[in-house]
Amino acid sequence: MMRTGSSFLVRAARVLSGEAGWIEDASILVEDGLITGLGAEERGSEGTVEIDAEGLWAVPGWIDLQVNDIGWLSGGLRTPGEHAERIGEVLDYQAEAGVTGCVLATLAAPLDEILAYLRGMKEVLDGGGELSGILLGSLVEGTFMNPEFHGAHNPDWVLPPDPGVLDQLLSTGAVSMINIAPETTPGAIPLIAEAAGRGVVVGCGHARPHAECVREAVAAGLSYVIHLGNGPTGTSLKVFNDGGLLEEALRNDDLVATFIVDGFHVHPQLLRDWISRKEVSRCVGISDAGFGTGAPTSPFELCGIQGEPADDGRYLRVVRSEEERELSERTSDAGALFGAAIGMREVFENLVNLFSVELEGVHVRSHPALSLADSVAAASSMCSENPARLLGVEGRGVLAPGARGDVALLEITGEPGSIEVKVRETLVASQDSGV
Repeated sequence: MMRTGSSFLVRAARVLSGEAGWIEDASILVEDGLITGLGAEERGSEGTVEIDAEGLWAVPGWIDLQVNDIGWLSGGLRTPGEHAERIGEVLDYQAEAGVTGCVLATLAAPLDEILAYLRGMKEVLDGGGELSGILLGSLVEGTFMNPEFHGAHNPDWVLPPDPGVLDQLLSTGAVSMINIAPETTPGAIPLIAEAAGRGVVVGCGHARPHAECVREAVAAGLSYVIHLGNGPTGTSLKVFNDGGLLEEALRNDDLVATFIVDGFHVHPQLLRDWISRKEVSRCVGISDAGFGTGAPTSPFELCGIQGEPADDGRYLRVVRSEEERELSERTSDAGALFGAAIGMREVFENLVNLFSVELEGVHVRSHPALSLADSVAAASSMCSENPARLLGVEGRGVLAPGARGDVALLEITGEPGSIEVKVRETLVASQDSGV
């Protein structure tokens, strides 16, 4: 269930409140869209909607930095108005599932189609609808990637780094994040500096720069690595140039790493290793949902690339010929995945289970189990606070006085390793002033 409004009073919840940690049997008072009180004796004014949350966990609403809408984008060129209407449907679906902030990703596609989609986003951002605050702009993912590392994107629509194209994209007013592979041409690093200088969060994915190139990109304004370990991520075990993108992403404290936490894109043992190396504060969980309103149950196509759900529907893959499948039966090549078949609820649940059990690693012999409360707090950091910090949105991703009153009320049951998380209610805050 999803509820929007400017004034709420949540009663009797277990509340995760920033540095204060967990507050038992607490109330959250939201007035004019902002949290004004956290404690046992909070009282709302006349007209405040009261919500009984006894037995539920209250965490900041989730912020997903990478949501795709493959089924819609595969339809070709549409008007900005048509895109805006569709985006409204995506936001409604996401909010029902606990998401109170999301960034919609574009793929490698014709530039006119991407620009129309971005202009549709701008209409939503400017429209002031009750769910418009959920949209946090776009991630332009496919346009400036390394075409050799295209994954499920069509490399025919990948462009070399170009200031003119960048200006067209940013002039839509909807781009908050962008992917630029820093190694493709000598113009890539200056393009990173240009994008960062114009307030865009620059990431690096679907790329294979060596570590020294990555450090040069960081100096120019690179902030994060997009779905580390996937895309694919360039790696090098040799000493030359200090390694590859994977190695530098793990060692460089100036880089945040996002991870697709569906249990398929990154092996759980490796994921726990990498989070330990980066520390939770530099890690972000994303869904990379292939479809913004739920995964398909039948084959699909995007810009000439054929995709299909797995037999059990738990992941999406690029369709390969029988010959390709036979050749890979005895190799480590599992083929390319086509986004993910999950949302942020599953990302959060998977992280809680990852942290709550003792786990053997790949590069680390063993990781200790965290308590349930600490596991939920770590998962919340990766799904709410850290993405808000990376994106630079103030007052998001935390439950604290002065923060936006976006809340996910969760029922959490089960034993470590098989914990289930259900979203009982999503509270999406709005402000009477329309700000």
